[in-house]
Amino acid sequence: MSAANSAALNTVPELPGKKMIKRSFLLILGKILRLGIQLAVVIIYARKLLYIDYGTYQSVWLYLNIMSVISLFGLPSLLLSNNYSNIINWIKHNKKNAVLAFIILSVLPAITFFIIINTFSFQLKILILLLTVVQNISILSEITALKNEADKKVFASNIFFSIAFLAAHLSILYFGYSLQLLILSLILIFFIKSIITFTRPKNKFTKDVENSFSVMGRQWFYLGVNDIAGVLATWLDKWLILLFLSVTQFAIYFNGAYEVPVFGLMLGAVGNIMLIEFSKNEGNDLEKIKLLFEKSSLLLASIVFPAFCFLLFYHSDFFLLIFSQKYIDSVPVFFVSIFILPLRITYTTTVLQVYHRSDLIVKGAVMDIVLAVILMFVLYPIFKMPGLALAFVLSSYCQFAYYLWHTSRLINKKISYFFPFKKLLIKMFLCLAVMTAGYFIFKNLPENTGLLSGIVLAALLAVALLFYDCKKENKA
Repeated sequence: MSAANSAALNTVPELPGKKMIKRSFLLILGKILRLGIQLAVVIIYARKLLYIDYGTYQSVWLYLNIMSVISLFGLPSLLLSNNYSNIINWIKHNKKNAVLAFIILSVLPAITFFIIINTFSFQLKILILLLTVVQNISILSEITALKNEADKKVFASNIFFSIAFLAAHLSILYFGYSLQLLILSLILIFFIKSIITFTRPKNKFTKDVENSFSVMGRQWFYLGVNDIAGVLATWLDKWLILLFLSVTQFAIYFNGAYEVPVFGLMLGAVGNIMLIEFSKNEGNDLEKIKLLFEKSSLLLASIVFPAFCFLLFYHSDFFLLIFSQKYIDSVPVFFVSIFILPLRITYTTTVLQVYHRSDLIVKGAVMDIVLAVILMFVLYPIFKMPGLALAFVLSSYCQFAYYLWHTSRLINKKISYFFPFKKLLIKMFLCLAVMTAGYFIFKNLPENTGLLSGIVLAALLAVALLFYDCKKENKA
């Protein structure tokens, strides 16, 4: 065993608690601000723009995210879970394949975008492609900084991005809305963000290079396919509406199916740290797996569960308060979509990825899409647009169970060994009980007063649960 791995194992008792919370807090704080600003922009633009302008604006992000994931093809995940030298060596030994793959993944999506999409002008298409490039550079720069534990740089970049993103959107809306000018501004913002987060790659963690090198190409392929499947699962329903219905219907469905981004953000931040820590000793420490899964899921559940229970009772009032009566048709879609939230408590693929079982991750992602498509054809004729959202909720639960099951098989332990079902059920029951009592107490209050009381109660419940978790951690 290498010295680096020995050192990593020696820090196991400290890792799941204080170190994870410390690193996660800084990353989550910066990203919460960033996504809070993005959510504010969504709300403002949804209220101020016409349906067709708002739908066109959101369609830019749809195509941008799809092309970005295809062109990156799993590289961010690969960087998080592998040694830089292994990646570089693999590229050097597979130059022809690497260059061919780069051309296909970069050029083919761009050509397809130009040929198929007729809703944008030629100039706007060029700008969207440039935005895709600078966004990809920004993503890789941030991943490198994160792996090098330059958390303060990542935090500073998110602060800058949040302020600049909001300023660009508000100023362009105020002085005269122009989608082309907005995209030009975003290109500049992403470029500056990349400069802020730039750090030189470091090979901090040593591994069995020969073993890692032998599976590098296969792992990279599976990660890329998984990322593409993931982005398809996220945008497929919206893309189908855009293709077969109208931009107006797309705008209505988009807002209803818009998942509150803070939960995915927190899950991503905690998941990245879990992945880095597992990769230090390739996930071979079962106690470390148990502690990281347990701490991460209970930590996030303390925030996610109160929010989910709040939305069960106040989803309509909350949604209309944000988007106004203009989007009342989106409420049924929103109600169905909130049932995805209980899954946002742990990163289920970390062990599979570190064990180089990306094939299982890909199978789960493909299963998710296939099942979602089948359910869409079954549920849409019955429930219309809410049926599309329900299809993806149900397929996501199946995928979640699939990954937990395969993780348990890999480590040869029952799921209950590393995933704290009982503790999570107790938290959920407690949150449901408190929010149910609060709802019946507040329901006779004036509409906005009752909603505000529910928000305050959910926030206090989350703080109390987090305080309990921290107090318990300190005792341990």
